[in-house]
Amino acid sequence: MRPYHCPIWQCGFNSAQVNGRSIRELNLDGQPNDDGVRLVGFVAPAGLPGKYRLDFDGDELIARNAAGSVLRGDQLIGATILVKKPGLLSLPLPITILDYQEIDGWAAGAGKVPAYAMLYLDLDSLFGVRNVCAGDLLDVFATAATVIGGETYDLDAKTVEPGRDRWLTIACAGSAAAKMRLMNYGPHGDFDGEGHPATVEQRQATLKMITADYCGGGDSYTRNQVALQWKNSGGTVVSPGPWGRPEAIWGPDGALCLDATRLADADVACALPACDDFTLDDGEWATFVPD
Repeated sequence: MRPYHCPIWQCGFNSAQVNGRSIRELNLDGQPNDDGVRLVGFVAPAGLPGKYRLDFDGDELIARNAAGSVLRGDQLIGATILVKKPGLLSLPLPITILDYQEIDGWAAGAGKVPAYAMLYLDLDSLFGVRNVCAGDLLDVFATAATVIGGETYDLDAKTVEPGRDRWLTIACAGSAAAKMRLMNYGPHGDFDGEGHPATVEQRQATLKMITADYCGGGDSYTRNQVALQWKNSGGTVVSPGPWGRPEAIWGPDGALCLDATRLADADVACALPACDDFTLDDGEWATFVPD
């Protein structure tokens, strides 16, 4: 359960799922994701003529029809995404886009981040519907999902899988991918103020940092709701002070050095040097454990 003093986009939800099957990744051409779920259709909001297909434009959901019309933003409210689970007798499961908002990013100078409320039918639930971002009852109707187009993420290895042109990631509030996007490290963001996104290495360093993958092999030494302070090498994402104890300097392969751990009882499986001889110039992120 999310503590209600903690904002949704910081503490958030689990990965996007429908009836226990993950839709964290969807392929626009109907290929199944790792959980066997595939996209099988899209229905535009009631009253709109023409057949539309689901697509993305950078980190935003859109829908296109053959005449060249494009739906985006709040024009998608009321639209239905149809997915199908494995099994010959499986019926398409409708996911309705109930709401759209543009939320503030966490990086200085960054633009708004598109976010969606996506719900599916579940007659066993209190309201008869569930949010694809699995939270508790009070979060059912929350606008809790953002989209990252053309890139997916290996949750076990905590690595970036770039260049997946026909795939989109549904990143739920509180997930590492959503936090990375809010930090303006997404693959389509204007990271440097000149129209260029963060590099794959910078994005992967961000995932390693958020998940406390000290050793770089995918093992996470943190848990939900553990406080952390951070600042990046560009100075665009900086937690408010006063700073706690220095934790680590981070690169794409994990921690370059380690002075403290987020979990007091963490038994880190690799030997890392102390950070005395390291600065933020050596990595992408510096992190601190609040007192």
